[in-house]
Amino acid sequence: MTARQLDQAYDYFTKPNMQVYIEAESAHSSRLRFEVNYALLTNNQPLPPNTDERPYFVLQPTADKWGIELRIYFIADNLPDFLDEISTSNTRPGYEEFDRRINNNELINYLFSRGFTLGG
Repeated sequence: MTARQLDQAYDYFTKPNMQVYIEAESAHSSRLRFEVNYALLTNNQPLPPNTDERPYFVLQPTADKWGIELRIYFIADNLPDFLDEISTSNTRPGYEEFDRRINNNELINYLFSRGFTLGG
């Protein structure tokens, strides 16, 4: 994403009445890397204490998962084209209040650097 698109995404996700939910899912081997990066980006915001429930999942060492996956859930309203292109309809059980989802680490890390945190 371009710097301009990242700024536009931030503006979109901070519109009044916008509801977003951010979660992280990490391979066990990537946990420390995520936690250090999250602390740097969020000015040491604490992580949720439980790593086996929303919004922070650290998978067991035997799980078939590589790296870190960040997801943002939201209700789309006049979604900019570039966000529409990278979003998908949200059909995940337990997240029914949101109609769209984006899995994009670059975008979500940028949002973390601008004040967003896990769960919010």
